[in-house]
Amino acid sequence: MRIRSLALIALFAALPALAQKKEEKPKVHSDFQYGSYPTSRDFMQLMSNEQARLLVVSRAEGWDNDKVAKNFKQTVKELNLLSDKLEDERLIRRSDDDYRISPGMPVIRERDWLRLKDGLQRHRQELTKVLLAQWPEIEAMVAGLQGSKALPQERVMYETVVSGILLGGMIDAFFEDKTLMPPGPLRGKNGSVRYYAWLTENPEAAGKLKRELRESDNYRIISIGAELPEERLDAADLRGKETVYDDADALKYRKFIALFTRDKLLPYFKNHRQEFLSQAALTSAGSYAQTREVFAWYYNTMVNGVVDDLIAARKITPPQKYYTYAIKVPM
Repeated sequence: MRIRSLALIALFAALPALAQKKEEKPKVHSDFQYGSYPTSRDFMQLMSNEQARLLVVSRAEGWDNDKVAKNFKQTVKELNLLSDKLEDERLIRRSDDDYRISPGMPVIRERDWLRLKDGLQRHRQELTKVLLAQWPEIEAMVAGLQGSKALPQERVMYETVVSGILLGGMIDAFFEDKTLMPPGPLRGKNGSVRYYAWLTENPEAAGKLKRELRESDNYRIISIGAELPEERLDAADLRGKETVYDDADALKYRKFIALFTRDKLLPYFKNHRQEFLSQAALTSAGSYAQTREVFAWYYNTMVNGVVDDLIAARKITPPQKYYTYAIKVPM
């Protein structure tokens, strides 16, 4: 009887592990979320293709098109055409010496996320504290801007902190400093654009924020939120309804953000540089992706978490879909 009881205890103890093993996803599949910085509609559309995600993930696992075709019952010709397209756009890479093909972005697997999430949570909380300690200074700057006075403060603070500081000025500070995240890899057939990209297996690791910037009539038109605008508006369309910063406001806004990110936020990242490098080294993407590419994803995930914290603290108000605002370009 005692032996039977012990056997039952061992069986019940093993059930969670067996269930977890059963739920594990295959090495190669297309159920990944694509993200990038900055946001590119063209590349978002390309990576919305299930086969495109499948091919990028397959390269991370060392599969060629023959193996993908065999396992997923697809034609090699079709996969070759798509693979060539992804290579042209520099979303997959071919090694110069041995012609080995690898992903042109880090593929963050579930196991990577489990290794990183505790450290990422700590860094997210630390960055939130750094921002909150400087909150009155940001509010004072925003209060002096004429182009957003008619709008709710928590909305303007969302635009300023999330888009202007975390996904705007802080990126510029990283690029100028060049120790953690220099400008992103060249993309496109002609290498005419630079941006970071990633695929994540866990939706929580993907990040939901999208920031789009374009220029029109000497204004930078910026949108920020979980979605992209359905129509492209100019500063004239936004004036009187949304934030529009003209010459004096724009100069004050840009100067504040440049100094704030360089003097108040960048030191935090430089002081914790080794921690970020150690975190990046824990990912399986380290065998083919550069550290700067992994950090770009890591920072994006941090920012998404910080934004959630600030919303929960009622410091900022998120848009239902997106906010759009305009800043005069310096002449």
